[in-house]
Amino acid sequence: MKNKVLVVDDEKEIVDFLEHFLQRLNIEVFKAVDGSAAIDLYNLHSPDCTILDITMPGKDGLEVLREIRKTNPQATVIMLTGKEEQEYQEKAKKYGAADYITKPLDLAELNRKIKKYI
Repeated sequence: MKNKVLVVDDEKEIVDFLEHFLQRLNIEVFKAVDGSAAIDLYNLHSPDCTILDITMPGKDGLEVLREIRKTNPQATVIMLTGKEEQEYQEKAKKYGAADYITKPLDLAELNRKIKKYI
């Protein structure tokens, strides 16, 4: 059975890029470009891991993280952040994020983290 990963970012190019990257690792990918869709997809598919952007319009990544963790306290969520978002990284850890990766994405680092958590 394939591992499942939910990718959430308001930048469609990043979502599509991560989808192709993860599919090459034989991972089933679900995609969302906003927080509400992310929560719906999470509840529908129960992914093994969620890669979640922190800064999105509407429901931001921290809100989505809190909702996912309410649904599943053991959920594995890796936050995507800009390097300057230290305050958000600390909040994400407090809300239960497993880890974070900074943009621009380092594919070797992403690969290591994906393998660590699924």
